[in-house]
Amino acid sequence: MKILELKRHLNKPDQSYVCDLLTRGSDYVIVKYVSEMSGRVGAVTFDVGSTTFAYYKTGMGYVIWKMLNPDKKLEGHLFHICRNLQVGEDRVEYLDLLLDVWFDPAGQMTVLDRDEVEECVSQGIIGKHDLEWITRQEQEITEKWSQIISDFDLLLSNFFE
Repeated sequence: MKILELKRHLNKPDQSYVCDLLTRGSDYVIVKYVSEMSGRVGAVTFDVGSTTFAYYKTGMGYVIWKMLNPDKKLEGHLFHICRNLQVGEDRVEYLDLLLDVWFDPAGQMTVLDRDEVEECVSQGIIGKHDLEWITRQEQEITEKWSQIISDFDLLLSNFFE
């Protein structure tokens, strides 16, 4: 079964991706997306055929992605800080608040796009309320990342031998 991911942006056009629905709960979904284009997260390049597993839960302040290269080797986990995350019958939708937190397989953390957040604050695109939200989510992620990733991996283990 397919589901649409709709990623709304503050400072650029929205993006949408058609994903495979792996499982659904009352307020969450886990999806799989195989990239048809190469891409980049921080210093890591992803080739065509890379796979992303993503967890979306209504009301949560971030989205978590587990990212594998085309050989199914773990490249890392990416947290997108967001708000207005809604899981619907045929789509997931959220407002991307720009700041991302990347963890490589060794647990090394890199905060991405802080400069974009600061630029949007200076332009009045991100206000005080959203900036406080971003800060709280970043703090939760940096304090609890290992447990969050372990819990996500446990959910994913149902789909692998």
